[in-house]
Amino acid sequence: MQYHKVLRKNGFTLAEVLITLGVIGVVAALTLPSVINDYNEKKNIATWKKAYAEFAQVAQKISYDYNVNTFEEAIRKQEEIDNLTPSGDLVTQPVINLFSKYFKNINMACNGTKCEFAGNEMSGWACTNILVDGYVSSSGLGKSTGYKYLSGADAGYWVLGYYPTVCAQTPSYTFALNTNTSSYGRISIDVNGKKKPNVIGKDIFVLNMNNLNQVVPGGSNGFYSTKDYECDSNAKYGGPACSAEYLQK
Repeated sequence: MQYHKVLRKNGFTLAEVLITLGVIGVVAALTLPSVINDYNEKKNIATWKKAYAEFAQVAQKISYDYNVNTFEEAIRKQEEIDNLTPSGDLVTQPVINLFSKYFKNINMACNGTKCEFAGNEMSGWACTNILVDGYVSSSGLGKSTGYKYLSGADAGYWVLGYYPTVCAQTPSYTFALNTNTSSYGRISIDVNGKKKPNVIGKDIFVLNMNNLNQVVPGGSNGFYSTKDYECDSNAKYGGPACSAEYLQK
């Protein structure tokens, strides 16, 4: 008697395939947001480090070219170059003229009381409105700019400067400079524009370059270095100090 060996093909049933795909989908749904957030965080920090390095380099060049030690002194010299009457406050045009010398492919967004950016012209405190989903009135009070502290509280309109303000966009980031006497050289940097989260300490960072020989990130040397500004969501105004902390990452 002759026996024939029966060969059986091993494979997955449709039900097994569907179950496997379902499990993969659940795992992906649970892990993908974390992976994306981690990637975005690293990207934002890398852009912030690049911005800080560029401002530190620019500050040194300004100090050398103008033979001064402070940003305020450089602006006063630029006023003379521009044949402008010295102002008690930092006037906008000399700041624009100065920065235009040191940044390549820069778009100076605001000019005096008018701000034109990406085709939108606005008056007053306009820098914030054109960069995030929010609105700032001519008085700047009682309106949200869309920027938040780490705690989730509204950060108000200070993030991209008080009036008169200079805003600018480089190929990598957007920044704004306060042009009043209480904030010489204080710059806010938005590393991803309108993209969320629009949170100080996540994609918004701050530095002060009035001392051209030592550009100070938020959270060090008395600049946003008190407990209220810590890189902690429990801090009252948490976020500015992340600027110094993330330079160490």
